[in-house]
Amino acid sequence: MNFKSTIFSPLFYPKKAQNVIIRDIKQGDGKDIVEIFRANYFDTYYKKSFYNPKTWDDMVNSHIYYPVVAEIEGKVVGEFLLKKNDEYNGEILAVVVHPDFKGMGLMNRMFDYLIEKAKSLNLKAIYGEAIMFHPFSQKANLKHGMIETAYQLGEVASWIAQKDVKFDKRSGTLVGYLVFDKKKRSVYVPEVYKKIILDRYKKIKIPISKASIRPLKPKLNKWENDLLKVGGVIIDGMVKNFENRFNQLFSRLKVKNDMIYADINLHTKEIDRIVKFLNKKRFFYSGVLFYRYGGYDYLRLQYENTHNIEEKLNVCYSDYCKFLKKFVLKDKKRVNHL
Repeated sequence: MNFKSTIFSPLFYPKKAQNVIIRDIKQGDGKDIVEIFRANYFDTYYKKSFYNPKTWDDMVNSHIYYPVVAEIEGKVVGEFLLKKNDEYNGEILAVVVHPDFKGMGLMNRMFDYLIEKAKSLNLKAIYGEAIMFHPFSQKANLKHGMIETAYQLGEVASWIAQKDVKFDKRSGTLVGYLVFDKKKRSVYVPEVYKKIILDRYKKIKIPISKASIRPLKPKLNKWENDLLKVGGVIIDGMVKNFENRFNQLFSRLKVKNDMIYADINLHTKEIDRIVKFLNKKRFFYSGVLFYRYGGYDYLRLQYENTHNIEEKLNVCYSDYCKFLKKFVLKDKKRVNHL
């Protein structure tokens, strides 16, 4: 099948739109998917493994990655990836449509299918991180019911470009969640961020229970993404010698990472004390992450370990994004004066 620009002919378009098949990936689709990535990004996409057909064909039975594809006349012309992080949550990742087939609603149809796929896997929630080069992905996430919950500065390395758009500094992402399981949650909310956190629970329609919270087994875990130069600490409760142990992990993360995040389990009774400590170390607000690790909700704070962070040019589509961006920058200014 030849990809021709005449696909947008008024006589040709309706026929093609009606012959679209949205389905799970199958063996042999990898070659077509690689072709789509090259048509969109040439050789510039940051995940170089995506240019290897075997990468995609290996996902067929991976039980971690679940690519959804759009097929027209036996040819795969679109792809949308769902990653299952654990039994509770998944992340929506790379979505591409061949340039000759854009404008046909293929991305939206794949998105709908992907949501049903997530439900069939019994996931409690899925989330997406919209790169803030332009508002297209933010708009798509909102259209499919996602609720914006966090603004992550500097998560996108400066060498990552999207088509002809590129920032000189590290750009941000806007996190959106689609929560399927909206059972009551019992959480500890830090006073300094109480209003904005509770607003997100209300928006997602998750009721807050007054029931007592089951104690956590305290622990700290460090994570890093060497490719993107970001890392973080997962804080589950107040461990013994918390400040010293956190400082040790923090010092290691600062060696290699431009952005460092602190994710605090909202079942942490001492959360006000921890937030106060982190604020003094210049960690400021990012947002709420639902069902993020082990089925728990987390407050994410962020720390800039470089001056190469874009803060003004990140594009917002919604009013809430604009509000959250302003709130985050105001909170950064606040912690810098503590």
